[in-house]
Amino acid sequence: MPRVMCTWFPRWPIQRLYAVQPALRRQPLALFAESAQRLRITACCPQAERCGVRVGQSLADAKAMLSDASYQPATSEADRTALRELALEAQRFTPLVGLEDAAEPESLFWDISGCPHLWGGERPFFQAVTDYWKSRRYTVRLALADTVGAAWAVAHYGPTASLIPSGREAAVLANLPLAALRLPKATLSRLGAMGLHRIGDVQKLPRKSLPSRFGAELLQRLDQAFGEQPEWFAAERLQEPLVVSRTWDEPITDQLAVAIVNRELLHELLAQVAQRSCGLHEVRGEFQTETKTVPVELHVTEPTLDEAHWNELIALRLERQPWPGGVLRVTWMALRLGVLHRQQGTLFAQDHAADQSRAVHALVDRLTSRLGAGAVLRVEIRPDPQPEQAVALIPWHQPAANEEAPFVAEQWRSRPMRLLPVPHPIEVMPVVPDGPPLRMSWEGRSYRVIHQQGPERIETGWWRTEDARRDYYRVQWDDGTEVWAFRDRRSGGWFLHGFFD
Repeated sequence: MPRVMCTWFPRWPIQRLYAVQPALRRQPLALFAESAQRLRITACCPQAERCGVRVGQSLADAKAMLSDASYQPATSEADRTALRELALEAQRFTPLVGLEDAAEPESLFWDISGCPHLWGGERPFFQAVTDYWKSRRYTVRLALADTVGAAWAVAHYGPTASLIPSGREAAVLANLPLAALRLPKATLSRLGAMGLHRIGDVQKLPRKSLPSRFGAELLQRLDQAFGEQPEWFAAERLQEPLVVSRTWDEPITDQLAVAIVNRELLHELLAQVAQRSCGLHEVRGEFQTETKTVPVELHVTEPTLDEAHWNELIALRLERQPWPGGVLRVTWMALRLGVLHRQQGTLFAQDHAADQSRAVHALVDRLTSRLGAGAVLRVEIRPDPQPEQAVALIPWHQPAANEEAPFVAEQWRSRPMRLLPVPHPIEVMPVVPDGPPLRMSWEGRSYRVIHQQGPERIETGWWRTEDARRDYYRVQWDDGTEVWAFRDRRSGGWFLHGFFD
């Protein structure tokens, strides 16, 4: 008899976001999606639920009820992909792990037949799996039974961490609600109207009458749960890596010959990538020379199958690569694939914006290949109240931080476009002690303040090594210069931080 374990991740979309953005654990969190031409809540954390937020509620009502919560758009495809990655990760315990067959899966099925003895039995195996998910900070409910249906039912509606001995499912399932059979809502409503609420209630009815009264699916789910009818799940499988290579008995010293081989290998690699309906996003090359292996990694801004573009990037990258001896082996491997950007063609007008975007991405790719990733940078906005920490220069191809802040136009209009590298101390004559500035001295010259706005108070958290407590003012001097200055509320000193150009 096979043994099946079900691992349920309650509120999986919330748990997935917690895993990628741990900072979200500090505040209520709710997810929303469009439904019937309105934005509605699709999932929420227990803290938000205690404050009155409910699944199905409109986003506007939820924000009116709980304004300080974090509201994020639901991404069911990302949820499924992350759960699939956990299924592959769980194959350290058993080679057969797959997702439940549902529109929005939250559970994994494991066929553990022949595996528990490696841990000393089912109970130590069960505890090892429990401890593993706990170490990953996931909240799970586990159940082990003889069938897929019984394991799912007990994991969702039975006691926590249930290990059902083989052949004992009937006694456990009889007391569970009918929703544990994964029946449609319409079927559950008809059963409830007849006063049938538990699996044991349905088992007492004549078997032949069930399909005609409640549909064939009821009998199917009962038989699957009790092992009278087989039920299978599709186990996840790791895809084979995409690798192409050439090997020679004698070292190749002619760089032109190596370049021709690179083109041939790239053509083969892109053909394999195209078979998966994807684009190539990141590639790694290895050149085995007579003395050592020379690695080369290349990234592009957007996944692409443009062979000419990849050939140009490889040529630019290898121009500045020293070669310690002749080449014995060349290998190219696809490290990361991505979805190709597809756009419907236009009959008459050209999409100049899309053409310009592709041209910019191609330029960035060429510069990065020629100069290195550290030489081509972009600005990243960060969710930090301290102005000098709110933006950072990062390599263009580096993925955005998980907690990248949204661009709020109203906030950035009140910020100067030119900040000093560090705030510079200045002398200020205030109107009153700890009040707005009246005169300011900068670079040996005194300026009269003719207009000022503020204060805007900015404070950082206590967890900083040195927290910031500042009152910012937008000040216009008598010569027309507009500056951004603040008074340090800890020391009382004044600092110039930027200029409005």
